[in-house]
Amino acid sequence: MYEVNDMYFAAVLFAYNAAYAGVDRADKRNQKFLFEKNVDIKKIYIEKHGIVDEIDNPTFEMIQSAYDTVTLLYPTNYVEALRRVKGIIHK
Repeated sequence: MYEVNDMYFAAVLFAYNAAYAGVDRADKRNQKFLFEKNVDIKKIYIEKHGIVDEIDNPTFEMIQSAYDTVTLLYPTNYVEALRRVKGIIHK
């Protein structure tokens, strides 16, 4: 199980249809989104130095690295995914 504290990164995972497992609400001020270790994402897109590239069958670590170090391109449903995350937080 992967724990994600960053709601924007959680929204990226939702947008890429990562397997959501729930939310840890033990600390109301720092809720953790839980995702399955088996990330079944076929492809992500990154932009680095003006060049768009794709990564096939990325692992969770690869997605996290892309999010942290280069420009990870978000799917068109990212805004909906962010609304979903906010809905979970405020539930």
